[in-house]
Amino acid sequence: MDGDTSRFKMKAIGQISYAVKDIDKTVDAWSRLYGIEPWTYRENGGVDAKGRPWKVRMAFAYVGPVEIELVQCIEGRIFQSRFLDTWGEGLHHIGCYVDDVDTEVKNLVSQGVKLFIHDPGRFAYLDAGGAGGAIFELIQKPQ
Repeated sequence: MDGDTSRFKMKAIGQISYAVKDIDKTVDAWSRLYGIEPWTYRENGGVDAKGRPWKVRMAFAYVGPVEIELVQCIEGRIFQSRFLDTWGEGLHHIGCYVDDVDTEVKNLVSQGVKLFIHDPGRFAYLDAGGAGGAIFELIQKPQ
């Protein structure tokens, strides 16, 4: 398999994302207990394909080169909502930067990987498959 150029090779983890129910409580605890800080916040929202509104609040901090992302749904349903319903709070996905997210998505899907969400040129969420049931996010590397 070493000569297989179609095989995706993760080089580094760029992001670890957690689905949370109370972002302020989590930030406070992680800052106090683990010294993770400073945090920056963003909100995003819109309507889904069925016209239903959604809104999300996110918090970001770095531990070395790895970005920690906390995601809280504050209106409607988002990608993390089913995870929270099923498992509760916890690790939702692992993100890695890639040179060309669209090429990597095409390659992985052709090998049977299940694609959840793809925003061309920006990011994609894929089912890691196998034991563990993790989700991987491919993130377009900034130029």
